[in-house]
Amino acid sequence: MVIVSDNLKELIKQHNIVNETCFDETSISLSLDNNITFLKFPANYEFIYGNTIPQEFIQESFIEDGEYLVLKPKSTVLACSHEVINIPLGYFGLLQTKGSLARLFVSIHCSDGQIEPGFSGKITFEIINFSNFCIKIRPKQIIGDLFLLKTSTKQVKPYSGKYNKSDKPTFQK
Repeated sequence: MVIVSDNLKELIKQHNIVNETCFDETSISLSLDNNITFLKFPANYEFIYGNTIPQEFIQESFIEDGEYLVLKPKSTVLACSHEVINIPLGYFGLLQTKGSLARLFVSIHCSDGQIEPGFSGKITFEIINFSNFCIKIRPKQIIGDLFLLKTSTKQVKPYSGKYNKSDKPTFQK
């Protein structure tokens, strides 16, 4: 069951899920943070899944207010929500790209759009520009919707994985 309307508003307040200004009738609006991480692998580099990403291929960046994240055609970047999210036990979050951004052929998650019960921190976005043109996005601009679903039972053990308590984009380690 998706939590919406007054039920969502009350749940946000009751569990301090996010700042109440993020409430949007059927979802929680999420905006782009200023912290960005690019993975810059050399041409023809073959990365083996499960290995640690070499530090020299990780490029962290900060977008000043008034500046933009520039997504070139077919480019990817790791970013995160400006908002810190606290998912209560008994609820599960699903992340979706804002429709107006999706219609420009940009996705804020490749396939990892679930937020588990007990998660707390900024949500990492796996942003990809599928289009053939550049897209500019301002920090603090709304780019995603977080939908909350009620789980069939309260999870006894809250999420405590490596992405919990994140304050910037996170990636596989």
